[in-house]
Amino acid sequence: MKRRHPAGIAIAISLLGASLAGCAGQQAASNELRSFSSMDEAYAAVDEILGCDSEAIGNPVVPMGDGGRLASAQRVCSENVQIDLYPNQGALDESYQTWADSSQGKIPLVRGANWMVVDLSRIAGGQSSTTDLQGLADKLKGEYAVVGT
Repeated sequence: MKRRHPAGIAIAISLLGASLAGCAGQQAASNELRSFSSMDEAYAAVDEILGCDSEAIGNPVVPMGDGGRLASAQRVCSENVQIDLYPNQGALDESYQTWADSSQGKIPLVRGANWMVVDLSRIAGGQSSTTDLQGLADKLKGEYAVVGT
């Protein structure tokens, strides 16, 4: 029977721990949510991935809170997909909660640090959307969710 050296095992464990800690730090940094400085910047980023319709018809749904309008800017990407930009974390959180509490149906969305892309296809037309919001979330470092009931 071969005897193992406790010192060698301790060194191996500490090296493994150090390498895992390094990976954890990289993972945390890559999970930071992206923010945009303007609606033009947000629209350009979303357009690059989803291919927004520059002549989309319709008005975005305006998220309202106790203090009035929550979004500082909004723009339609396609007939049922909108981009919202928020002035602060509180407005973004309140808007997210409003969508989550909706009883109009399931609403897919992507949330970033100060923006949200909301797909209202199911509410507007009763059909599921073909828009790849999960892919958008991955590419723009956002959080994908389906909210509402």
